[in-house]
Parts: sequence; structure tokens; C-alpha cells
Amino acid sequence: MKISIQGLCFGYKQRQVLRGVDLEVPSGSLCALLGANGAGKTTLLKCINGILRPQSGRVFADDTDLGGLTARERARLIGYVPQNAQAGGSCLNVLETVLSGRVPHRKGRLKSEDYDIAGQVLESMDLSRYAMRQLNQLSGGERQRVFIARAVAQRPRVMLLDEPTSNLDMRFQQETMEIVKALSAGRGITVITILHDLNLAIVYADQAVLLRDGTVYRAQSPQEALDGANIRDIFGVEVGFAPLDGARYIVPRRLERG
Repeated sequence: MKISIQGLCFGYKQRQVLRGVDLEVPSGSLCALLGANGAGKTTLLKCINGILRPQSGRVFADDTDLGGLTARERARLIGYVPQNAQAGGSCLNVLETVLSGRVPHRKGRLKSEDYDIAGQVLESMDLSRYAMRQLNQLSGGERQRVFIARAVAQRPRVMLLDEPTSNLDMRFQQETMEIVKALSAGRGITVITILHDLNLAIVYADQAVLLRDGTVYRAQSPQEALDGANIRDIFGVEVGFAPLDGARYIVPRRLERG
């Protein structure tokens, strides 16, 4: 499902955050939203998902104007994993948390189909052995996998992820991104994710979107978008590059102090 964003604007009383965002994310691709703090990344995700209502502009999923959908209709199309995602209750176990992703499709009690879908998701994401374990008994990386599984149980065609690798060690960052990549490459889900690690974007993303001051500065392949000049303009730092396995990776340099 292709996402098309046309002239999207959003602001708060004292600050304009998004200033006419135009963007197309191809169906089944993995798009990394990148930019400095305050560039509008989280606000853009929330506008796509309907948590925030844009002041102007429109968001389409294929030919469907998302602004005309109810919250339930939107949740059937879009899965969303926010920063510091939480379960509906502190005592929920993993299975119950994943089953809560079936809410947009339910009109009453859980049915056998809901349990089947939840079980399939748990198995595909290597979570079956944790099904009866409470969330507070899991590591941060395992909990993050559960929250992604909850969104996958919605059977969405689009997935929005806000910093899914934050506060995770290197191993869990890579495991999380392998799962995210499988959503697009394996399931055909269109994924838009906020990342701060530019090298993760180089490894996993099909498209890198650089935001600056609430506008799209670049929307290209990661290798094209993440060159020295663009990184300098967006983040205000100088970097080096190192080749590996046919790609070019970013090497930080120490800041110069005047």
C-alpha cells in the first residue's frame, strides 16, 4: 500500500512543526525518517495515524484518504508502535498483549480466529515461549518485539514505528530491525520508521527521508541521501565514511571546539 502525503502542515500555538510535507512511500518498502531532534518526525507519524489532525494537507493510502476514516477503520490499515509503548495493563502477559491488537477487528468477545492469528504472530516472531510470561518479566528488547507483534496482529498494510531501537543494545537493535525488515520484504507491509542510527538506515531501509525544520530535505535511497554534505546540513556535524560489503558506512568524527 503506497502512502502519499500532500502539503501536510501541523503546528502548536507557539510553533509550526510541519511545513507543507510532500512525500511518497512506495508500497511494501521500508522508509527511514531521519533528522535532528525537533525536525517533526514523531509529529509526522502521528498525523499519518490520525492521532494529530493536520491543519492542512492530506494523507492517502493508495487511493484512500485517511482523513475520512474512523479510528477503527484506520487501525485496520495501520499498525502503530509509539516510543516507550505500553500494554493496556501492567499485569498482562505476552499473549494477552498481542491479542489486544485484534481489537479493531472485533465486535464482541475474542474468537478462535483471533487466537489463531495471535499464535501465528507469536511463532513467526519467536515469542511463543514467552506467551504466558508477564511483560515486566521481559527484557527491553523482548518487550519491544511484543509491541511490534501486537501491531502485526492487527493485520495492517502499513506499519508506523517511532524509534523502535531506542534504549536497546546492539544485538537487540539488529534483531528488531531484522523483524522490521521482514515486515516489508516478507509480508509486503509498507513500513515507516523513525531511526537515529544512520547506519541502521543504510543497512535496512529502502528509502531515507531527511526532515529539516518540518519539511522534506531529501527523499532518496540511503546511500544517496546520507552523504557528507546532507549530514552536515541536517545534523551540523562532520563525518567520515568506510566501505564494507559494497556499501558505505558512516564514521563519526570528534566535534571541533572553537
